[in-house]
Amino acid sequence: QQHGGTANNAAAAVEGWRLGSIPNPYEQTHACGLEEAGGLCDPDGILSPEARVKVVNVMLAIRADTSVKCPDGSEKSFEVGAALVQRMHPDDWVSGDKKETTRVFAQELGDRWGIGDRGCNNGVLLFLSIQDRFAYIKTAVVSQTVMTDSLSEMVIDNLKPLLKGGQYDDALLQAVLQINDVLKGKSIPGSETTWVSIFVVLILVGVFLGPILAMIVVFVLRAVLTPVAWLLDCVTNLCGRRRAELDLRRVQTELERS
Repeated sequence: QQHGGTANNAAAAVEGWRLGSIPNPYEQTHACGLEEAGGLCDPDGILSPEARVKVVNVMLAIRADTSVKCPDGSEKSFEVGAALVQRMHPDDWVSGDKKETTRVFAQELGDRWGIGDRGCNNGVLLFLSIQDRFAYIKTAVVSQTVMTDSLSEMVIDNLKPLLKGGQYDDALLQAVLQINDVLKGKSIPGSETTWVSIFVVLILVGVFLGPILAMIVVFVLRAVLTPVAWLLDCVTNLCGRRRAELDLRRVQTELERS
């Protein structure tokens, strides 16, 4: 059965893997390139044996050292899985969209492998298709509160240079290590620059739009205050005239008396 799986793997590497056909590393360990059951499947033998061991060890560390509260109030740890293949079968492309197809493959793998505890939604699955040049990190409701979409994109963006250079061992190991950091609340390359970028943008906006905003404020203040000033001036003039009339009458009265 193991040898049959290897033959199937060779055919899939050429034609592409069909949706639902990538082996389960917890049930078909050798077909995934593992000696023992784990959360990684490398059916096309892209990684070195040493890299597979390192990746699985990081996954075990995540399972042992992280903590998350499930919807029912219980405490669990995150669970991470990963699969990388040479290519996805063209017949399974979703409307010719490789990015959406990668998401569908990742969703199917996470569900079929059972990544995460039942009822906790604490699983994370990384899927890479080398020749298709796409990767996707599938999260569940609870794990997404920590492994957000923006952080998932950062992890993928950070491994792209390694993938382009054919450094697949380093790429996958870096990805799971950065996922580990995110799930433990640590920063990863790219996340530190987010607030800096926002601050720089605000400064640039202030420099270029500041004078314009100042002109707008002055215009609004003039539009509002001019009528008020005119009204006050009118009231002041009326009061002054009334006071002058009263003074004149008082003088006239005193002259008549005298």
